[in-house]
Amino acid sequence: MRIVKNVVLGLFLAAVGGVSYVPGAVGADMGTMIPAGEIVFGPIAPGSPVQVAELWGDRTQSEHGMLLKIPAGFEAGLHAHTGDYHGINLQGTWVHTMADGQTKELPAGSYVMQPGMQNHNDVCKGPGDCILLIHQNVKGDFIPAKQQ
Repeated sequence: MRIVKNVVLGLFLAAVGGVSYVPGAVGADMGTMIPAGEIVFGPIAPGSPVQVAELWGDRTQSEHGMLLKIPAGFEAGLHAHTGDYHGINLQGTWVHTMADGQTKELPAGSYVMQPGMQNHNDVCKGPGDCILLIHQNVKGDFIPAKQQ
């Protein structure tokens, strides 16, 4: 378990450390540090209970890294994204379902690579909120699956 925690910590630090090398990142020339208590979350879309904190890049335009806070009990529904994403669960129990129907409960420290344009579902099982670190090389979007 200690090895898993160290690997996850290393991946997180490598992702956050990449901030200074992302063109256009705020404070990139001096580096960036944000204590956990100062990270600001806001709704990912008007009226949405899901919240986002952008860490680097611009999720509406290009490559980005963000924290995604999903309330306990929330289910996203079947959807896709234009590009691949890499996600690490930092808090809570994230339940991810892949396009082939494979579903796993993912505790803190778990990793997902979700290919772009593949329908999938995300649930935060609870009892607490889930917080995910998400990295995409493209802009972020949410494409609801077509109803059959």
